[in-house]
Amino acid sequence: MFQIMVTISSVLILPLVMAYDMKFGYQISEGKARFFEDIETNLGKNIVKIHTPAHNDVMESYLMQDFQKNKQITCLPSLNQCRVREIDRETGVDAGKIAEAFVHSWNKGSNSISKSKSKEVTELYYIDGDEVTDTVSLGEDLRQFYIGFGYQLYQEKKIPHDAEMLNMTVYTGISYRK
Repeated sequence: MFQIMVTISSVLILPLVMAYDMKFGYQISEGKARFFEDIETNLGKNIVKIHTPAHNDVMESYLMQDFQKNKQITCLPSLNQCRVREIDRETGVDAGKIAEAFVHSWNKGSNSISKSKSKEVTELYYIDGDEVTDTVSLGEDLRQFYIGFGYQLYQEKKIPHDAEMLNMTVYTGISYRK
């Protein structure tokens, strides 16, 4: 039923689906890598979840963005850790805008993203090694998300774009498309 409604008009269906969870699957092409990215949105809670499988030099990741709390958690199974940081409002507005973009894309008959149609933005973050123990500010959804992995949680801090990099010993392989 959702796909039938999507083909009618995204303007007509957005008010109808505000209370529902939506799931999208996107075929991604990056270089020689082809993979399927799973995206879930919960418009009522203003939450987005994204699973990205390992590909090229990028590690598998599970991401949850809670726009009401202005926080996101990324869990990295290969490192057995989760990381929390504030949402970059330049790249992430809210769950509704993300869902709307996918609905428009599906209406155009596209459920794929290729490197030629996207812009890769590199951001550098670091963790200081201290586990986050006070998780009250995360709220229940983010807390349950990371607890489900059973990993320690660390605070990520952004490295400014104009910072001078003297020695980068570990590349985490996390990037996103804009």
